[in-house]
Amino acid sequence: MPRRDPSAAREPGRSRRLSEMLQALAASQTSERIDLAAIARFMGRGSIAALLIVLALPMAVPIPLPGISVIFGIPLIVVSGQLLLGRRDAWLPRGLARRSLATADLALVVGRVLPRLRALERLVEPRLEWLTGDWATMPVGAVCLLLAIVITLPIPLGHVLPGTAIVVLALGLLERDGVVVGLGLSLSLVAMAVVALASAGLVAVLRPWFSL
Repeated sequence: MPRRDPSAAREPGRSRRLSEMLQALAASQTSERIDLAAIARFMGRGSIAALLIVLALPMAVPIPLPGISVIFGIPLIVVSGQLLLGRRDAWLPRGLARRSLATADLALVVGRVLPRLRALERLVEPRLEWLTGDWATMPVGAVCLLLAIVITLPIPLGHVLPGTAIVVLALGLLERDGVVVGLGLSLSLVAMAVVALASAGLVAVLRPWFSL
């Protein structure tokens, strides 16, 4: 049986894969900084899942940039909340839209995440598409919102697994792959369990200092 072309099931108007779009975004920059609004525009209409991936990938791939969990974590909360409400187009408040990062840092982020993103893209294809329909945006959005809140908390390495889970969930929606969405939900449970255990351990370590 011939393998289906994944591009046939992508969101309308999006003929390129996300890895190709990210590479083009990094290569097209001529100014010293780029704001989140410009990144959202580059993703195009129907871009909410793509923007979630872009914001979550730096969390999934540890990148040595100061304050990165705040730069990307708070917009993740806003965009995840919109997915929960059933939106397909992402909207950023003016204050968040103006947040920016250096184009050199953007190139660093893209260079670090592209190999893993391409590896993930090779695994996805349209399957169990009923799990990626409009009805799925609310539960997936709720899970992503919870994970995004965790990302912003001061938990050592507490953003890696939640960020990875958001990437997998959003990629499943983007490529109409219900199997990947299911995998992302399972990974979300693992991420929450690991973060809960790490938080409990951190509290146990710090408690004696605060009880003096």
